[in-house]
Amino acid sequence: MNSQSWKRLFTPNIRSKPDSKISILGNKTIIRPKKRKDIENDFQWRTDTELSDLDATVPINLSYEQFERISVNELSKSSQWSEKFSIENHEKKHIGNCMYYDVNRWEKSCEFGIMIGDKSFWNGGYGTDATINLLYYIYTETEIENVFLHTLQTNIRAQKAFSKSGFSSPKEVKKGRYEFFKMTTNKEDWLNKFSEVDIKIIPEEEKD
Repeated sequence: MNSQSWKRLFTPNIRSKPDSKISILGNKTIIRPKKRKDIENDFQWRTDTELSDLDATVPINLSYEQFERISVNELSKSSQWSEKFSIENHEKKHIGNCMYYDVNRWEKSCEFGIMIGDKSFWNGGYGTDATINLLYYIYTETEIENVFLHTLQTNIRAQKAFSKSGFSSPKEVKKGRYEFFKMTTNKEDWLNKFSEVDIKIIPEEEKD
């Protein structure tokens, strides 16, 4: 049996998410589990050319009905390798999404992603606040110890927000025709830096 087979057989058992759904209340945003009512906004954002360019992808080529069917199916499933959230302002307006994914149980790591889809909330500190909220959640509610992300080298606004949120050490990475900065953070350093952050974790009601 080769080393990869042994790894699959003896994958470490780490807690990658809490047993029950919770929301995270920060200074400007609320991070909560995805719900069916988000689908309309998600479809608009996933078909937006500008947002797709910032995400180094292309707009989806699906009808709303197809997208809705896929999204509803995803809502019914749970994965230990990723978790998706919606971002709201304090008035409960859905303004974006964030997630962590590709959980590596050996390295206790994951990749982070975020999008503020409602452009009226750009440059208002909402992305920074949501990033801090989700990192707090990851480092206090799971056993993940290292988080990284990829951001386009041309996306200066995102890089500034990520730096404010505790990501550092940008490293140049090329994927296909796209050039990224890989930025990282780790549990010990992040919790020390944000030890006085005012974030509340609250139980999430099971409803749409």
